[in-house]
Amino acid sequence: MPAAYRHILYIRFPYLVASRLQRASRLDVPLLLIRKINGADIVVAGCAKAAMLGLNAGMRLADARALCPQVRTEICDPAADHADLQHLALWARRYSPLTAVDHQFHGIWLDVAGGEHLFGGMRGLLADCAKRLHKSRLRVVMAAAPTCGAAWALAHYGRPSQRLMTAVKTAPEITRSSFSRARLRRHLAPLPIAALRLNAAITDHMQRAGLRVIGDIIGLARAPLAARFGPDLLLRLDQALGDQDESFTPISPPKPLYICRRFAEPIGAPDDVKAMIRQLARDVAALLEQTGMATRRLRLGWQLVDGMVFAHDVHLSRPSRDVHLFHRLLANASDKINPEFGLEMGWMESLDCSPLAPLDTALPRLTIERQNDAIYATHNEAYASLVDRLVARLGYGAVVRLAPQSCWQPEAAQSFDLPDPHRILSDCGQKAGWLGNPASRTAPPRPIRLLAYPQPVDVVALLPDHPPAQFIWQRRVHKVIHATGPERIAPAWWQAPAGTRTRDYFRLRDDQGAGFWLYREGLPERHETPAWFLHGFFA
Repeated sequence: MPAAYRHILYIRFPYLVASRLQRASRLDVPLLLIRKINGADIVVAGCAKAAMLGLNAGMRLADARALCPQVRTEICDPAADHADLQHLALWARRYSPLTAVDHQFHGIWLDVAGGEHLFGGMRGLLADCAKRLHKSRLRVVMAAAPTCGAAWALAHYGRPSQRLMTAVKTAPEITRSSFSRARLRRHLAPLPIAALRLNAAITDHMQRAGLRVIGDIIGLARAPLAARFGPDLLLRLDQALGDQDESFTPISPPKPLYICRRFAEPIGAPDDVKAMIRQLARDVAALLEQTGMATRRLRLGWQLVDGMVFAHDVHLSRPSRDVHLFHRLLANASDKINPEFGLEMGWMESLDCSPLAPLDTALPRLTIERQNDAIYATHNEAYASLVDRLVARLGYGAVVRLAPQSCWQPEAAQSFDLPDPHRILSDCGQKAGWLGNPASRTAPPRPIRLLAYPQPVDVVALLPDHPPAQFIWQRRVHKVIHATGPERIAPAWWQAPAGTRTRDYFRLRDDQGAGFWLYREGLPERHETPAWFLHGFFA
């Protein structure tokens, strides 16, 4: 219906892409997003600071650098932009179930008719939405109007005082249609022709003809306009004024992979509870098989007769839909259920789902040849099964692995990560870590135990740049009979705090046969006062 009561809210994110990248890097410099077009780097988006400096979309990167040499650039990633807008549209469902994404202009649509009273009116809804987005450090421009075209036009080209326009729903039917059209005329008349969402060629053609604002064409004859500028002009004008119905296809949230079982009579026997868990696991595995998905987390939930609800999560080391694996991981789940007076309902939900990779399917004795080594996928399956059982027994986050990092500082050379079975195949045949194979003669030795915090020691050396002759640690004197070194490790100058000094590491053996790893912080040749620390132990 052209005059239907609607409240269309359009939210524009002018700096969405730049905001995401700036939050990740935390650098306070102008940022530009570029794309290579016909062999030239063209600016497609930028941050607010870049806009204040006159760096706008459509410029060549060379021209932008001439205006601001210290500008930072990133390659445009349309897939990441699409994911951000999709996430924002799903978030906006708190205000209306009818939301859609405008990928071309980085915005989202909302049809909030009938729900604005929950926030005290349209102004209250806009204020709540703006407050929440501001907490996420997102700059937005919002506009509300009775039509999609009018809301888009006001959000892009309207003045702040014009961006809130609500439809009248108390007038009679005939009066409402004419009154709404008159209001739309007044609001849209001073806006430029580009506010009708026309392509650049038509907009330029109309401006050369002297038609610069929407008010210039509202009263003109329609046939000559269509013949000269095409039918899209009249279609967009009618959509903006409400004479032509325009809507959008709302997005739908991902359907949860969820299986629920209700019981006619409460159950409480241990065998019944175990049977419920096994049946739910089979049904979830079948549902995942139908959808072609795999899960990394299962949530088992149950409700008691008194209405109390409980849940238990089971984490998997990699996506899977193997019903036998589900049964093994849930074998002891019944011990966590206290039925009391009985269970009325039980359910199981698959979370963190993703499409199942071809390698995850049942391929018995799959052999991969790599540098004359045969790696069987069954080894990977066994490792994943072991990790899953340990996580199910010890808890999520209790099972970790050491992952090498690209850093020469010993305390930062590795990190704790969650075990990932896929790294078995990817790392096989490669060197063990950033220092290379430990069995290599050229790899610098590392202690079997590294202290979390280096401990200061008192050292006696013949000369300032010589290795220690003896040292005192924990009130005990250690006489050094063999020393190797130094191995000099300098700090990462581009990220190390000011005042961080270079270290010289020594491998020491005392008269009792114990091995130590000491380092001297500060270089004598730089006239720095050295300090000695114990950092690890050798076998």
